[in-house]
Amino acid sequence: MRTHRTMAAAFAGLALTLAACSAAATPTPSDTDVTATLKEYSITPSAATAPAGEITFTVANGGTMIHEFVILKTEVQAADLPLTNDEVTEDDYTVVDEVEDVEPAKSGTLTVTLEAGHYVFICNIAGHVRQGMATDFTVQ
Repeated sequence: MRTHRTMAAAFAGLALTLAACSAAATPTPSDTDVTATLKEYSITPSAATAPAGEITFTVANGGTMIHEFVILKTEVQAADLPLTNDEVTEDDYTVVDEVEDVEPAKSGTLTVTLEAGHYVFICNIAGHVRQGMATDFTVQ
């Protein structure tokens, strides 16, 4: 009987060790997930703020034409972004990253690490920002 208890305890310990190893091997998701819906002519994120850290953006085109999703780090408010030739001059800002050319009814994913601050999401296809495809986003 004593041998069976010892073996049972050993198997229980092994099971706990294996469970801990498999949990460690599972990739961790980003800290925050945000969905951004692109349409003519708006960008609507599922949240206007997020905590600093890794954020995964799922960018879904619910419109009828190609759009893009560009993340700018800037103190300039979305409504105040100056346009040159009907586009934002991205070189004037810190471009964090982007999802280019999202076809209608398609989506893309982007994972970035954002520090605290003000960001603007834009669709920088000519004329789209002017028509409303720019929105503010705050990282705390």
